[in-house]
Amino acid sequence: MALSRRRLLVVAGGIIATSCAPRFERPGDALVQLYADPTRGEWPPEFLSLPIETQAMYRYAAANEATLKWFPCYCGCVAAGHRSNFDCYVREVLPAGRIRLDTMSFG
Repeated sequence: MALSRRRLLVVAGGIIATSCAPRFERPGDALVQLYADPTRGEWPPEFLSLPIETQAMYRYAAANEATLKWFPCYCGCVAAGHRSNFDCYVREVLPAGRIRLDTMSFG
């Protein structure tokens, strides 16, 4: 089957649009607040559905706040209030080891 030039352009445009679209809808921080208790190994279901590599980054951030506070955020989320790389993963540290996750790195 031969593709006409017009059809080829439409297909190519669709591929480009699809590749630029986000692959994972992250929960809006204002609407869905995700909490975890890393000291107990308790993570929300939305977190557990992430790729294992992404989970590993969040687990590392939760366990290494003192180290990540020294690294600036390079993803351009300073406008969202991030002061360090730690803020890309943890929005708030709560008493007794609980944290509120920042979903910016979800996808």
